[in-house]
Amino acid sequence: MRKIIKFTPQFMLIALLGLTACTPTVQLETPKEGITINMNVVVDHKINVEMDDKTKQVLEK
Repeated sequence: MRKIIKFTPQFMLIALLGLTACTPTVQLETPKEGITINMNVVVDHKINVEMDDKTKQVLEK
């Protein structure tokens, strides 16, 4: 015959403590040196401004 384990509060406490003892821990550590990002970027802009006649007259004054 097989023995049946009764789920008593003491058994549940021991099982819970056993399960929490086996959980892995995660540790985050910041790097000693800073992060450097080297970017070689060339930016060319072409801006076209279009105005109506009334606005041109106001700006010319």
